[in-house]
Amino acid sequence: MRHLFIILFSTLCVMCGRAQEQVLEGDLLFAYSTSTALAISLSTVHDSTSLPIYHVAIATWVGDELYALEAIDEGVVATPYEKFVERTMSKGGMLIGRLRDRSGVEQSVRNAMEHIGKPYDDLYMIDTQEIYCSELVQLSYVNGRGQRLFPLIHMSFHDSQGRILSYWREHYAKHGMAVPEGALGTNPAQIARDPAVEIVGE
Repeated sequence: MRHLFIILFSTLCVMCGRAQEQVLEGDLLFAYSTSTALAISLSTVHDSTSLPIYHVAIATWVGDELYALEAIDEGVVATPYEKFVERTMSKGGMLIGRLRDRSGVEQSVRNAMEHIGKPYDDLYMIDTQEIYCSELVQLSYVNGRGQRLFPLIHMSFHDSQGRILSYWREHYAKHGMAVPEGALGTNPAQIARDPAVEIVGE
C-alpha cells in the first residue's frame, strides 16, 4: 500500500510539474468530473451541456509561484497551483484554456485580483456581493479595448427532457427559493467552449 501511495504521489508531482510549465498568465483552468453524479448536478448549472466541466479558475504567476484565482466555498482566494491540481485530479481532471487574443490578459488578471476576499455565491446569482467561479471570470476578462469577453446567458437547470433536476429543486428549496430558471448567469462549460478560448493542454 505504501509503495502504491508513493507511485501515485510521484505521478501527480510529475503531472503537476509538466502542466505548470505549460501555464501562462491568465490561462483558464477548467476542472472536469469523472463522476456521473457530480457531472449531472454541477456541470448543468446555467446551461444544459454534455461537457463534465464544473469549475474554472484563473492562473496567475507571483514571482516564480503559480496560483489559481478561484471562487470556492471559502470565497474568492488564490490557491497554490499544486493544491489546485491535487484537488482537481481527485475528482477527475483539468483542461488548460488560453485566450486566442491575449491583449487584455494582464488587465483581466488585475480585475480578478480585486475580488479576492469576497464571499462565495452558492445561489449563482449575478449583481450581488457574492461571486461564483465562472462569474469571477465573466466579470474580470476583457479584451485589449477593455470590453468584456464572455457574455451572460440564460440559466437552465434542466435535463435534456426539459425537467428541472431534483438536485437544484432541493438546493434552492433550502433557501426558500424557486429554481431561477431563465435568469441571466454564466457557467464554466460555456466559457470553455467560447470561441475566444482555445484548449491547449490538460
